[in-house]
Amino acid sequence: MISKQGLTYAFLGLIVWLPIPLGSKHLWAISIAEIWCFLLAILALMHQIRNTAPLPESFRTAKPAIILLLLNLCWLLFQLLPLPITLLEILSPQAAQLYLLTDPNITRATISLDSHATRLDVIEAAYLSVFFCLALYLIDTREKIRWLVYVVLISALIQVIYGALMILTGVEYSFFISKAALHSHIGSATGTFTNRDHLAGYLEMALALGVGYMLSMLASRSSSGSKSWRKRIRQWSELLLGPKARLRLLLILLCLGLVLTHSRGGNLGFFASLAIAGGLFLLFARKKPRATVIFLSSLIILDILLIGSWVGVSKVMTRLEQTSMQTEQRDEAYLATLPMIQNYFVTGSGAGTYFETFPAYKDAELLHYWNHAHNDYLEIFAEQGVVGFTLLAATVLFSLFIALQTLRKRRSSLITGMSFASLMGITALLIHSAVDFNLQILTNSSLFMLLLALPFICRRLKTEDGTK
Repeated sequence: MISKQGLTYAFLGLIVWLPIPLGSKHLWAISIAEIWCFLLAILALMHQIRNTAPLPESFRTAKPAIILLLLNLCWLLFQLLPLPITLLEILSPQAAQLYLLTDPNITRATISLDSHATRLDVIEAAYLSVFFCLALYLIDTREKIRWLVYVVLISALIQVIYGALMILTGVEYSFFISKAALHSHIGSATGTFTNRDHLAGYLEMALALGVGYMLSMLASRSSSGSKSWRKRIRQWSELLLGPKARLRLLLILLCLGLVLTHSRGGNLGFFASLAIAGGLFLLFARKKPRATVIFLSSLIILDILLIGSWVGVSKVMTRLEQTSMQTEQRDEAYLATLPMIQNYFVTGSGAGTYFETFPAYKDAELLHYWNHAHNDYLEIFAEQGVVGFTLLAATVLFSLFIALQTLRKRRSSLITGMSFASLMGITALLIHSAVDFNLQILTNSSLFMLLLALPFICRRLKTEDGTK
């Protein structure tokens, strides 16, 4: 029987694997990840039954979030349930009208306008819920949190190095597929993703974990009082050559990679979330040594204004300046999605059905094929209605609330650092989601679920002396 530590290694392996096959965007890659995750869940359940040990205390804290995720999953299943057409006319008049136009004699129909697409989304929603629970179950010690941080950071570094090499060599491929064939962001870093914005979403969440861990290292090493010259020399040596210096270099490289994506939403999300989470950290955290303030400030000034200007910030700014009503159609797609939301306000058109439902609402000026809304909020609301949207929003808000509470009440540097990481990472993707569809990409939605789980893990985690 595989040990819990072995299960943790397999879970971390899944995290490393997810971004490699085109960001796990396509059905075959999604299937591999889902099978991997569900097998892990079965093995974890068998391990739990065999050892009869109590569940980690993070499950008790996360119970409301787990219930909300399960209710959302039940709602998606309800969208697949054949309902009497008279009941459907009450719940979703627009869907009922479409069914009756197709077959006036129809007696039962589903809320979802495409049951096959919704079934795929149900499996993906189940995967994300199980992924969330696996994180709660397996990442249950301070050491495993450190493993998790470095696994994500190294995975992100691989993406940055690969993306930079593709730009420098001029031979640009995304996981063995030419970017020219994909018509995919030539000249911008995409890593093994097909879209620079999705790599940017991945990097901004990875950076949040790195920044949070760096804050924990700074806080744990800071102390008051006078120091001898030997201690000062040792501290400066550690600063220049020790783990903090290596982590600092890693964060700089990831910042450079984020800038190389030339993603407007990704860079904006990173900067804004750093400012917001940094402000909340300084406001709520009990331990906030001067070194943390200096670090947060230097991260913006050095990594972005100085280093970033050499490798592409000007291109990001150029893209922002050139964005106009004539060159950018996303705002028109947003406006066209609003009537769709109005028609399916309560129930939605069915999870995963945006690409089929939206063509009836777009005008002739929207020339391209819109399989996503390029706005996660609008797409989720259109597909799942106010019911599904509210359940998911409540899950995110509850996680943020626990992160803020943990930041305010706990003294451990690692726990407060990881609470900061969760705040920053969630905020970054929430900002980015207003202009893109990162939550529709399995890799990024998985990492987002990991960030949602972190506050519950940290809330009940014991400190090094065994206290809570």
